[in-house]
Amino acid sequence: MIKRPLLDVEFFELALNDAGLDPCELEIIEHIRYIGIFDELSLRKSLALPAKPPALYKLNKACEKIAAQLPEQAQEMMDWSASQSPDQISWRGNLVCSIGFNADGERLEPESGTALYHTFVVHKELFNGLGTA
Repeated sequence: MIKRPLLDVEFFELALNDAGLDPCELEIIEHIRYIGIFDELSLRKSLALPAKPPALYKLNKACEKIAAQLPEQAQEMMDWSASQSPDQISWRGNLVCSIGFNADGERLEPESGTALYHTFVVHKELFNGLGTA
């Protein structure tokens, strides 16, 4: 298993500003960075998003735009992402978050019988819910 690469927050912030995100995509990124843990339903409810397209799809599209600004770091993250997937498939959303695990080390997902929805956790270095003073 590959250890998760850490993102340089300053580079991430620059990429976020240069990515050309639409207002909804930016709102999703900023919200999950503030809240820290989320799933499809909580994200839709918190931001009053419609069911279609899914909020995780919008998150993925935002991450694609951000990744285009951070090609080397994004590739490292996608290599790590594939190593985390049971199917060895990377997901662009893993640029900012990854599937959560319970205290027994099981993935928080319906397939594992641990959660109704796939539950994600924002990478620690990108979490800004505690604010900075």
